[in-house]
Amino acid sequence: MKKEFVVLFLGFLLAVGITVSCSKDDLGPTIFETTERPLDRTSFTFPLDTFCKANFLEPYNMRFIYRLEDIGSDLQKNLVPASYLQSKKLAVLTKYLWYEVYSKLAGEKFLKLYSPRIILLTGSPSVNASSHTETLGTAEGGLKVYLYKVNTLDEHVIEGHEGLNHLFFHTMHHEFAHILDQTHQRPTAFDLLSNGKYDVQSWGEADDSLRAGQGFVSPYASSQAREDWVEVLAGYVCNDTLQWDELMNNAKYEWEEMDIAKSQADSINRLRKKSTMPDSIGHVKTISEAAGTYKLVRKLVARNADGSVAKKADGTLDYLDKDGINGYDLIQAKLDMVREWLKTEYGINIDEMRREVQSRTYVMNADGTFPMKNSKLINHIVQPLQSDPTKTVMDSLLYQVDRFEPLIEK
Repeated sequence: MKKEFVVLFLGFLLAVGITVSCSKDDLGPTIFETTERPLDRTSFTFPLDTFCKANFLEPYNMRFIYRLEDIGSDLQKNLVPASYLQSKKLAVLTKYLWYEVYSKLAGEKFLKLYSPRIILLTGSPSVNASSHTETLGTAEGGLKVYLYKVNTLDEHVIEGHEGLNHLFFHTMHHEFAHILDQTHQRPTAFDLLSNGKYDVQSWGEADDSLRAGQGFVSPYASSQAREDWVEVLAGYVCNDTLQWDELMNNAKYEWEEMDIAKSQADSINRLRKKSTMPDSIGHVKTISEAAGTYKLVRKLVARNADGSVAKKADGTLDYLDKDGINGYDLIQAKLDMVREWLKTEYGINIDEMRREVQSRTYVMNADGTFPMKNSKLINHIVQPLQSDPTKTVMDSLLYQVDRFEPLIEK
């Protein structure tokens, strides 16, 4: 109502010929701080402060905040600051695995337009007591991105729940995808693909395999459509070929889960190691070790009345499909939508972006293939430099900060 009144009033003034003018003098001086203060060369943090100013603030108007600030933190949780060393590591990795990737594929103008204005680090995890989950990152209105658990950063560990991919790289691309989605919204048709299957309350207890069979790339993707959308993008970009292939293979099957006791969980783990048909046994998902709650997760196969496996005539398992969902096709359809949207709205080829991220994360051969060691891709970040085998790729990244030496007073 107030906005309508102002418009009508201005229209009246123009109609009766009243001239309204304004000038710089009418407004008076700005009430905001405009003084640009130089960084303190004598401060211990001068190198990182200078790096952040030169690589984030000046080119993209983005503040990389690693000091814990009350005004930007969740005061309902017990949080601790990120350490200087860990902040320095994450700052260079943010540039290397996020900003440089988008800059190379979409250009500097893209980042100037869509970069978040604040990245805020917190050293400790952000635990959600009510749901027994952790928040790894959040994005606020396309302006702020929060990254937690920074003090656990270990550049030697890429995979797993404590690895760089899960804690940071995936989170970076996930939260940035939210910002892009807020600018050019995803197709409405995407929200209908898994309509009625989202579970905002108990997604944290769901197993990866079970959700894959339902057409989700992760349990969090099954919480709501907007999370599903960005999880597809981040998952495809960050998961290596082995992980993505395993996900898509699991998506071909329907899975079931049931509550079991700890004694049953121990027995299942022992049986699985000896079994020639682990699909019929399944695997154990720990919900809460302290509470002693576990779930058995297994592919849905035909069973006899006593629960034993009913094999087909050729001795193989008879996989069932009761929910009618082809998880593989559903994930592929979601990925195709993300691919088309990213290309149409932003001119970015998601397959090229994935290749760029993967080549920076893992060792890549000259022919574009990825060598493996112990059935895993090789961490590129900690590999020796060809120019200086005594230093690693991470060392060269950190030098971008350390070259800004503080002034030590004598």
